[in-house]
Amino acid sequence: MRWVDLTIPWGPEVEPVPGHPHIFYVQIHHHELHGLSTGFATFSIHTGTHVDAPYHFIPDGLTMDQVPLEWLCGPAILVDLRPYARPRHPFTVQQLEAAVGDPNELWDRRAVLWSGWAQDHWHDPSFYRDHPYLSTEAARWLVERGVRAVAVDFAVDGGSPEPGQPRYPVHRILLGANVCLIENLINLDRIGQRTFTLVAMPVPVKGGNGGPARVAALVQP
Repeated sequence: MRWVDLTIPWGPEVEPVPGHPHIFYVQIHHHELHGLSTGFATFSIHTGTHVDAPYHFIPDGLTMDQVPLEWLCGPAILVDLRPYARPRHPFTVQQLEAAVGDPNELWDRRAVLWSGWAQDHWHDPSFYRDHPYLSTEAARWLVERGVRAVAVDFAVDGGSPEPGQPRYPVHRILLGANVCLIENLINLDRIGQRTFTLVAMPVPVKGGNGGPARVAALVQP
């Protein structure tokens, strides 16, 4: 078995969601002065690699400490959307169908959508400005195919909402169906095969709308 770490390195250079603070980290104790090292940090739960709990957008949804780990860890399928990735353009149902092939493979699996975006943009302002995103129809298609979770290397919502519709419709569709989002993955090119085991371990923030996470792929030789 081979492990592939899919987590963005955690530090102040990670680009946050617009309106959220950058990670702030300072040392409390230093080896030279105290014989040990400790630190203090402030950050948004949704900065870097993290998991969105349903409560993020659903008032009566499960909070991060209530989400079962088996929703986030288990068989996964890598969906290569790189041929269709365009800045500020949505991924469509037709593109998902072409990339997935047999939609039955998605049932009760964690769909890992690979655009290549985060790999090159996680540390610059274009990360949340010019990213590709999912169409609302594509989000509904994933729910209807029975996915257990959706993991991405791009922000799933983008563009302007339809008149009369709320903001962040893709988040609302997925989280409203208890399909958690595992966001901001890198190193997807190192997995090297279509199916694998995804392991996403968020901090179980009590009453939380999400949690920072260490995410990895466990790959058969």
